[in-house]
Amino acid sequence: MKESERRLIARDDGSRVRIVPLRTVAGNQYRLAPGDHLLLMNNDWAHTDIEVISRACGSAGAKLIVLLNDIIPIQFPEWYKPHDVKRFTDYVNLAIRLADRFILTSRRVTTDMEEYAAKLGIRLPELKQVPLGCDSARKSKADGRLPDGLETGRYILFVSTIEPRKNHSLLMDVWRRLVADGTVTHSGMKLVFVGRRGWMVDDVLAKLHNHPDYGKSLVHLDNVDDGMLSLLYQNSAFCVYPSLYEGYGLPPVEALAYGKALIASTGGAIAEVVGPFGLCLDPLDVEGWENAMRQWITSPGARAPYEAKAGEFVARSWEQAGRETLEAALAPFADEVRLQPE
Repeated sequence: MKESERRLIARDDGSRVRIVPLRTVAGNQYRLAPGDHLLLMNNDWAHTDIEVISRACGSAGAKLIVLLNDIIPIQFPEWYKPHDVKRFTDYVNLAIRLADRFILTSRRVTTDMEEYAAKLGIRLPELKQVPLGCDSARKSKADGRLPDGLETGRYILFVSTIEPRKNHSLLMDVWRRLVADGTVTHSGMKLVFVGRRGWMVDDVLAKLHNHPDYGKSLVHLDNVDDGMLSLLYQNSAFCVYPSLYEGYGLPPVEALAYGKALIASTGGAIAEVVGPFGLCLDPLDVEGWENAMRQWITSPGARAPYEAKAGEFVARSWEQAGRETLEAALAPFADEVRLQPE
């Protein structure tokens, strides 16, 4: 069992966590009825049979709505395990044929879906777009001390699961150059990776652990709780997010919500989500990232305009995102409108 899974069922002292049975929470089996809208919330692709669900909806006169964050496993299968790629691809291909409506999280994902369906020669169901929210409420939890070795305003923060797509490798290459030319030594700056280990990361972790400055000016923090994460955001010099491709990109939105100057990538929907509030660079442009980070480290005035822009950023709340998702799921279809009584 993975440690992250073990924490769900066992306390630190080894005692079992009390788990409420599903039937207690869910109650009796729900019988679909005409006019019902059933929403599948993205993560069910690995655990449910969408064909069975679709048949149940069809026989009951209910509608099936599917929320998708992205189709990155289909677009970039090299970043995922083959069995996950197959399972996800099968799910999406079925969903396109069976769903009555898709809810998507960005214009980029909408375009990706349209291009993918066109490639398959399949007509998409109705599409609605609802951006994600941001947990800016964590600001209130920012108390306590920074981890040993970190000083306020003396570190750059990158929040992300460690996986190939997130592009930690680029930052490690950039950091090696900034160490070599003395930028890191003269500034006293550190680069902090915050995030748990993901999948297919042996090469990334090997490169991290073999980096000459790992454990010194290059730091990795795992199992960070909300309070510590908020503290890390608030006290960072600026934030970076070089991901190769995202269907949305929550960490850069969080960084802006904390009023932090941000260097992010142009991968996928990131530039769309960041807008004019951050500096967006090609995720493969090592020189561009090196120059920008060096400038922001050595001249705080260079990042000041982006801090000012971040101060103007208004994050969408999860309450708003949830409400709009619910509205998109419950919106009537044309055939339902026709069937409504006068």
